[in-house]
Amino acid sequence: MIRVPFSRVLSGRRWLEIALDYRCNLRCLGCHACHDTGERLASSEALAWLRAGREAGIERLWLGGGEPTLRGDLVALVGAARQLGYATIAVQSNGMRLAYPEYVAALLAAGVTEVRLNVKSHRSEIHDRLSGEDGCHALMLQALALLQKEGVRVLADVLLTRGTGEDLPETVSFFAERGVAGFTLWLLSAADSDDPAVSGAVPRIGDLVPHLSAACERARARGVSIESLHTPPCTLPADLRGLHRPAASLALVVVDPTSRAFALETSSFEGGARVDACTLCSARERCGGPRADYLRIHGGSEFTALTPLGAKVPSSTSGSGHVGGEPG
Repeated sequence: MIRVPFSRVLSGRRWLEIALDYRCNLRCLGCHACHDTGERLASSEALAWLRAGREAGIERLWLGGGEPTLRGDLVALVGAARQLGYATIAVQSNGMRLAYPEYVAALLAAGVTEVRLNVKSHRSEIHDRLSGEDGCHALMLQALALLQKEGVRVLADVLLTRGTGEDLPETVSFFAERGVAGFTLWLLSAADSDDPAVSGAVPRIGDLVPHLSAACERARARGVSIESLHTPPCTLPADLRGLHRPAASLALVVVDPTSRAFALETSSFEGGARVDACTLCSARERCGGPRADYLRIHGGSEFTALTPLGAKVPSSTSGSGHVGGEPG
């Protein structure tokens, strides 16, 4: 059953994301959206949310999971979304099933306009290891070639770990040369995880900075976009602060497999924690702050208040690891 009033959760939103269920054919490091809980969003509930989204004026749909291509009703839901008038219909996928031409043809005929591929590395051995399945990198490349042939807009959601950051510039070049039009960088999260392998793989933002800079240069040279969700502007040098994309700026509401709806920026995976310096920072209103799991692992010394002109404010409290607020 739908548990919240449509109008309250959808008002003012530009994107509707529906996570149909949490099944997946991979077991990626640190992923909290691939453990089958048995919860399924029924087709009828998904259709109800689709209708409500359009009634609220939302024109952009994001279908995820889990792995949405495992759903037998995905093609039908895409077709329904197209008939309802969604202008953008994006499917987020590991790309494995998208390596099959007949299936891709069905999705495109139904109305998919955009595919977001989950990428770990341009190196097959690293991508496969972090995904937990040999050969998934090869299938993703087959899918990418097929999607490029069909003229579909493809974006890459790139996972950054302690071991993949230094390869980011090459990863951007590799996938841009194969038709990827834009890159969104996601910092590995250890939220709700007590696995030391996950915590140990969460990279320190400061260590990523030179690789982020080089990746931006590669992206500019190839005419593709690049943005980062989990690197607050105060952790970046002035010339890289435009890379940060706060979750709230997407104006995206997520519907999970239980039909619970929430604003993306209220998720603990997107920020929501604060250090003392955040209270003085001119970017506070547009920045979600660090994640609680990041502060637990790396502390708060990287987070420093910015002035209205973008300068950093020295403060004895800037390195505090105090967590404020209540991440959703």
